Amino acid sequence: MNNKVQLLVVGDSLGGVLAAHTAHQLGLQVLLITQHAWPGGQLTSQAVPPDEHKLIEHGGCTRRYREFRDAMHAHYRAQPGFRDAGAMTEGCNPGDGWVSRLCVEPAVALTHVERLLAGVPQRRGRPTAVRRAGRRITAVDIDGERIEADVVIDATETGALLKLAGLPYRLGKEAQAEFGEPLAPPEADPLDQQPVTWVLALHRQAAPGPLMPKPAAYDFWRSHLVPHYGFGQFSECMPGSRIGEVARLPLFADGATLDWWRYRRVVAAHQWTPPRPEVSLVNWAQNDYALQPLLDGEMPEAEVGAAARELSLCLLHWLQTEAGHPELQPAPDVTGTPDGLAQAVYVRESRRLVGLATLTQNELVGPGAMTHAQSVGVAWYNLDIHPTVKSGMGLNAKGRPYVLPLGVFLSGDVDNLLPGCKNLSVTHLANASTRVHPTEWLVGEVAAHLAATLLREGLTPQALHDDPAAVAALQQRLRADGIPTAWDPALLARTTLS
Repeated sequence: MNNKVQLLVVGDSLGGVLAAHTAHQLGLQVLLITQHAWPGGQLTSQAVPPDEHKLIEHGGCTRRYREFRDAMHAHYRAQPGFRDAGAMTEGCNPGDGWVSRLCVEPAVALTHVERLLAGVPQRRGRPTAVRRAGRRITAVDIDGERIEADVVIDATETGALLKLAGLPYRLGKEAQAEFGEPLAPPEADPLDQQPVTWVLALHRQAAPGPLMPKPAAYDFWRSHLVPHYGFGQFSECMPGSRIGEVARLPLFADGATLDWWRYRRVVAAHQWTPPRPEVSLVNWAQNDYALQPLLDGEMPEAEVGAAARELSLCLLHWLQTEAGHPELQPAPDVTGTPDGLAQAVYVRESRRLVGLATLTQNELVGPGAMTHAQSVGVAWYNLDIHPTVKSGMGLNAKGRPYVLPLGVFLSGDVDNLLPGCKNLSVTHLANASTRVHPTEWLVGEVAAHLAATLLREGLTPQALHDDPAAVAALQQRLRADGIPTAWDPALLARTTLS
């Protein structure tokens, strides 16, 4: 194979898919490095339906993301027996889950991802080394094989290339004094990260099925109390919006009462004639693995992932036995795996670039969040933090619609490496919002445009950032490609922002 490319996209995250697809459409010679049978990260291999803001049915996303949503709606509406009768959210929601406005089966989402990647050169492998010469990345070793590239996009779920390249990065929590964020702690702690979750797909059958054998770690998790909250890991409880607060949801409920089963349900029986067996994706508080951080901690990443897998299997055993629901059975057809577990662990927090600008909590909560002279895209979501692995700090704080400034994509230390996933130059608190599907999708598209700009204009990141004319031209190209750089006032008028 050709071991020299213009653009090397490392990582098959959702952002990586969009970076490779967009770059291919822009005419760049691109190579995508994948790690999983299903590319697409949190949308596919991690089995998490999109987390979206409340205006998504009307706007506030890129053209390509809108096309994805439209394709999902069209797919289901074309299926014999499907009827759009969802009640939990507005719009066509195939699973009628209440935490997502687009609860779709990962395999269905994969069909769109595969269309996006048609014609994009790919190879399977993992980065093992990054080669640098001064301020430039010269090559990335994939399973020991060197691939040279003019520009590299780090689209790994963990910001792996930042570490392999020896670049400075942020991880975990920043101290309040660094950026003046009201919710930041007095002292920084890179190991105080959001937990990971190994998602499990479950069928709800008409009759009891085989019981999951008792995993080795079951007794530990069965007696484990969630630190700082005090409720059992296996219970109907969940952390509230502030540390120490506890909320409770029933496993199953009828009518308007929210429950765990419908949280990320992707097949709703009442939307099919004849009814299909229901399927829910278990990404709950009960299988958040918060004993160890995923990144740079005492346990290697693979061991943290293995522990998270076992926790999900322990939860299944508890659901079938002590909770009394043997009708809940693994759904391997939904995840493309033999056991109904997702193909990869769900990662909420990455190593993060130290950029020419840093997006913080302050930019996400004030009215100034909606404007920036160097905006390259619009985004919105709550600051959603699952209780972190050391302090147990969790929250779901409201934010306002905001924009991504160009500087969060641009490093001050290297000239040809761009972030393409959750590794933007953002704080731990801002990452709680930027980590969701539509924003990661946007990040991939913008990264591709930045790669094309650096290649074709011969600019360094600093030179681009400091040139108002070059920034304006980039913004014009983004808008022409369906990437809005400002919020539409008519769209914002549809909701209350206070």
